[in-house]
Amino acid sequence: MTSSRLALASLAAAAMCATLAAPVSAQEIKQLGTYKAWTAWTGADSSGAMCYISAQPEDWSPKEVNGAPVRRSPIHFLIINRKGLGTKNEVQTQVGYPFAANAGVVATIDGRSFPMVTEGEAAWLAVEADEPGFVEALKAGSKLVVTGTSLKGNKMTDNYNLSGVTAALGEIAKACA
Repeated sequence: MTSSRLALASLAAAAMCATLAAPVSAQEIKQLGTYKAWTAWTGADSSGAMCYISAQPEDWSPKEVNGAPVRRSPIHFLIINRKGLGTKNEVQTQVGYPFAANAGVVATIDGRSFPMVTEGEAAWLAVEADEPGFVEALKAGSKLVVTGTSLKGNKMTDNYNLSGVTAALGEIAKACA
């Protein structure tokens, strides 16, 4: 895991939690618009402007293990552009609980699989060079499924609708051009 990816994960997670938990200053994070299942955001950090899209799964499992409800922090899938660092199409998911070591996380778009690496509750594509192809697959696809194993050993599945992802990506491309 590169240190810039870890720093970005912390920033994005904090921004998402802040937008869900309480209003934040318009100077920090600004919603650009919601496009069906995906929302576009912009903000800034010490390296300059950053933009990202996020979605929550339309369904996830397991909801219950051994008769007890599964509790998860907010679950999100993100694509992040950081103008200040010149990076685009960083793929990340936040699953709401820690992954197991060697969690075997995979993001699958309409049958095409992309392995991911994990740290804590976050996962990124295992091969950064796959990011542009992954984003193109998102644009052409209809369903994204993330699978893996939690720290407690439970198999998890998050299902995302890709409706609106192309419009949301277009919005952040303009905002962080």
